[in-house]
Amino acid sequence: MKKQTLILILACLTIVAILVFVLIGKDIRATPSIEASSVLVINTKQEKEIFAKDVNRAVPIASITKLMTTYLVLEAIHTKALSWDEMLKLERVDDPQAVSLYAKTGTKYYTVEDLFAAMLITSANDAAEALAERIDAEHFTEKMNAKAKQFGMSTKTHFSSASGLDKNGEMSVSTAADLMILTKRLLHDFPEVLDTTSRTDYVTKNGDTIHTTNGALEEDAVSGMDGLKTGYTDQAGYCLIGTAVQNGERVISITLGSSTDAGRTKDAKKMMEFGFSK
Repeated sequence: MKKQTLILILACLTIVAILVFVLIGKDIRATPSIEASSVLVINTKQEKEIFAKDVNRAVPIASITKLMTTYLVLEAIHTKALSWDEMLKLERVDDPQAVSLYAKTGTKYYTVEDLFAAMLITSANDAAEALAERIDAEHFTEKMNAKAKQFGMSTKTHFSSASGLDKNGEMSVSTAADLMILTKRLLHDFPEVLDTTSRTDYVTKNGDTIHTTNGALEEDAVSGMDGLKTGYTDQAGYCLIGTAVQNGERVISITLGSSTDAGRTKDAKKMMEFGFSK
């Protein structure tokens, strides 16, 4: 009788050990392996944090900066301080890492609408700077940082320029947690931004065609993807705030510091798929 009881106990323990091993193994396999140094993924409907990695570490954010510029431009449009059809002049951006709309097209004057699209779709730095100059030539970065404080972003976030390029030796820096605050606020207050960020290309009123820098969007890597913004400098690495809607639920994925453009696309795809699987 004692022998049978011992065998039964050992069998039960074996079954429990196997189940634990299977469940742990399943969880390990379910968590994607990624390059990005800082990551945050949420489901906005459930207000659920799905994945987090070094979300409070301040890092350079390159052209992700343009999302705050985007917010201020849309705010100016809504208050009628700026109009979509106003013509603005591009100025030379003296930085070797700059993406220049003027250098790409040879066209000097564009509408606000065209510059807005160029800023978001092809990440044109001269477009962002022209829009900032129009809104407040002297104090635009102060407006950016004041808005960040208003939104409840931490003191780790600091914007040094409208485009994300270094200015006077300073880089724009933020955290994944702070960028999630900005992203959610932008999508809540101005959801029409997705009409622009969902496009893989755009034709300006002058007939110039620009293409997206968002490889995940261009490759249709994630079903329902409609944005949002890429960033790259040597210091920041390859960054992407991606967002998509599936079955009525929106996932936002922030991946900062991927080592390559292809790695950025893979990281975003993995994180967004992971987000929708939870």
